[in-house]
Amino acid sequence: MSQERRGRFWMRWFGGRAGREEDEGLFMDESELAFRQGRYGDAEKLLTAAVREAESGGEDSPRLADALANLAEILRAQARYTEAEPVYRRSIAVAEAGLGPRDPALARPLNGLALVYRAQGLYEAAEPLCRRGLEIADESDGGGDTATLSLLTNLVAIYLAQGRYGDAEPLYRRMVALKERVLGPEHPDFAGSLGNYAALLRKTKGEEAAAPLEARAAAIRASRPRARRRPPARAANLH
Repeated sequence: MSQERRGRFWMRWFGGRAGREEDEGLFMDESELAFRQGRYGDAEKLLTAAVREAESGGEDSPRLADALANLAEILRAQARYTEAEPVYRRSIAVAEAGLGPRDPALARPLNGLALVYRAQGLYEAAEPLCRRGLEIADESDGGGDTATLSLLTNLVAIYLAQGRYGDAEPLYRRMVALKERVLGPEHPDFAGSLGNYAALLRKTKGEEAAAPLEARAAAIRASRPRARRRPPARAANLH
């Protein structure tokens, strides 16, 4: 994973959360730097320390649930799925005990555990976690577009992996609409999702449904300025 991708991964899951305690915030700041630099071992140690610090608040502490989810994400980023699974499960249990079974904070560990199962091809275990997370996000304004988009993306991938195109299509349509709202109608990531959705429609509904979306995705890509190529470096004159 490149440093740029590590940065996006970190900000997607850990960035921008208010209300952290001072000590936990210190652990998080240091672990973020370690993660961005690819020092996973250091990041894991710091997040483990954050979990121990949060445990002082009891097994129903929202801080503990959050710290556990952070640690589980680091383990998942390294494909250490058998280690990540029980940490996610504990995060979910702690959040349920402290916040209730329908709190928006559950969306992240539910989706993370589903990603662990999906990576191992355990689709039957992953699907209900995504569905539960979506239900929670949908019924609460606190769920946020980011959580909903992540859950939709995960569930669509689960259906596509099983060839369940009919189940995937309405969720894909919703995911594309949400991406357009969040990213904007000219964003390249939106164009990519639009093109992929068109490819799915080609399989399920034919060319008539797919062609307009393919044309729109192509137009968005064509409107993007192309990166300038650097001229090739000249060889040094040795004579």
